Order: sequence, then structure tokens, then C-alpha cells
Amino acid sequence: MKICTEIKNLLAGGRVTFNCKLVSLNKESGVLKYILENEYKVGSLILPKGSITYAFYWIDRPYTLYKWFDKNGKILGSYFSIADSISLTENEFKWRDLIVDILVSPKGFLEVLDEDELPYNLDGKLLNYIKNSKNLILREYKFIIEETDELILQ
Repeated sequence: MKICTEIKNLLAGGRVTFNCKLVSLNKESGVLKYILENEYKVGSLILPKGSITYAFYWIDRPYTLYKWFDKNGKILGSYFSIADSISLTENEFKWRDLIVDILVSPKGFLEVLDEDELPYNLDGKLLNYIKNSKNLILREYKFIIEETDELILQ
């Protein structure tokens, strides 16, 4: 698989990059694969070193989705990040992280994360975008997760 850089631009400025493997890319969406190099904690979930990440991006959707699996292929959790400014090329997947995330356990338990980290002076239009995106994910997460299951299996 070809190496592709994920570039996550942070709302407060700055960026985080990861070298991933390009799984698929078309005009509307793309999938990257990444192996966690260290243990990582997200909400109530602890991801062991070596966990497999499949990251899903859509040009026209207000979120990205990470699905984490153990080394044996068992799902550990799904993680939606509210996002905008998503652009995808075969060399770079860029997006802006809008702070609020939703963690979904394999049994369907939901955790909305980091809402308390939103700046108090956030532009009203962007705040509405974040709230509407959160509500969309909370309504449709089961369908989105099922939809992405098919993409991994291709």
C-alpha cells in the first residue's frame, strides 16, 4: 500500500500528522490504515499498542470516522470527529478537527467527548455547524458504522 499523510489541522491552530497507508480513494471519500505505535486512551477506551486503525473521510460529510481493531480483527471502538475543510489526494488527507468527538463502543454505548473544550468565543455559525453535526452523528451512527464495515471488506 502507498504511504499517505493524514494532516489534522487543529481549531486553535497547529497541526498533527500521521504517515498512514492508503487503502482507497475516490472523488467522494477515502480510507487510510494506521497501526498505533503506542497505547492510547480515548474517553473510557484504552487502545493497546499495535491496534489497527481504519480512518474514513468524506468530502461532503461533517465528520471523519476512525474504527479501531485489535490484532485479531476484533472491533475495539468507533470514533467520530466533527470536521470541516476535508480534502483528499493520494498523498495527503487534510481536515480540520472541530474538537467535539463521539466514541461508540462495540455494544453501542455512546460518549460525547470534548464539548467542554470549545472556545467560549466561537463564531455562532461554526458552533451551529458543530451542534448540527453532533446531532447528525447521534442519529445515524449505526448506519455509518455498518456502511464502513463494507468498505473495509472490499
